[in-house]
Amino acid sequence: MATDIPNQMKALRIHGVGEKYYKLEQVDVPSPKGYEALIKVGAAGLCHTDMMLFTGEFKTDKYPLIGSHEPAGTVVALGEDAKGTVKIGQRVAGMLHRDVCGECTDCKAGLPKYCPNSLYTGITTNGAFAEYEILDARYLAPIPDEMSFEQAAPMTCAGITIYTAIKKAKLKPGQILAISGLGALGHLGVQMAKAMGLTVVGIDARPEPIAMTEGLRLAPDLCIDATSLKAEEAVEEIHKLRPKGYEGWKGADATILTSDPLSAQRYAMDITRRHGTYVVVSQPDDLRFTYQDIIFKDLTIIGSLHGWTEDLKECLDLAAKHGIKSELSCYKLDKHEEMVDSVHDSKRKGKSVLVF
Repeated sequence: MATDIPNQMKALRIHGVGEKYYKLEQVDVPSPKGYEALIKVGAAGLCHTDMMLFTGEFKTDKYPLIGSHEPAGTVVALGEDAKGTVKIGQRVAGMLHRDVCGECTDCKAGLPKYCPNSLYTGITTNGAFAEYEILDARYLAPIPDEMSFEQAAPMTCAGITIYTAIKKAKLKPGQILAISGLGALGHLGVQMAKAMGLTVVGIDARPEPIAMTEGLRLAPDLCIDATSLKAEEAVEEIHKLRPKGYEGWKGADATILTSDPLSAQRYAMDITRRHGTYVVVSQPDDLRFTYQDIIFKDLTIIGSLHGWTEDLKECLDLAAKHGIKSELSCYKLDKHEEMVDSVHDSKRKGKSVLVF
């Protein structure tokens, strides 16, 4: 390790289910080995999954645990097998995954993000709410020069997740994509989908995210307040986005669900056209649809999990090229409780990020 790296660092750790906040503690700075890289963290995002660790919805027994799986920082040391992957001093964004096994069926099939033996930073191994973090050097992506750490960090989960879901919808330019939920993922997805040439519909039930999304430079073609427009009325508004002479089905060609409530699930299902695609990204305890949705409406219902290194690189490059940005609320270490509280604010919008 370089001599300017301290022996100890500040970190935010959760010690078990039922706690309300992280604890700010002094812990040892880890040393990279094998394919590991040590990064000096510049910024780290707070994700909905982090909150699931507090409530026990996301099962893990790895407490105490440093939170956050949305890291952006600078490489300061490398393990003995990591030479040639990234360089010391390079600005990088990190993946959720670490230590995929390479031996399971998913890994051998070229689907390592589904590896059942993988570690997940901030979930089953220490994450980025610390001054330094260990990441797998093989799964890092360079941050474009024009992008700040604060903007890069959300791309490593919120950004890559919605970007991968858009790709999985397999729409062609001009087709209609609806995004249900205009929070951290949704407002990024709107901008990405517009940059990819899609016609975009944004849906939410809260005025703050709707106003924020309507004000984006890459704003949706239609923004729907689900509290004031019934699904059947929304379908008619969506149909108006079709080109003159269109004779196909009414509704969105594909809808991405980023919201948990059952009411949001149903609304998103109802505004998706017959023979369309319904992409599930959210993680509700209860996911509901009917046989009519699948059999008679012939919807294709698919899930979309995170992404892989090439997706992160594409996501970062797309964001840099088109000026795609998160609406940020930034916090320092000593304000971490305010950061956690922000998740429970009904007027929240955009992304909460811890800045070092």
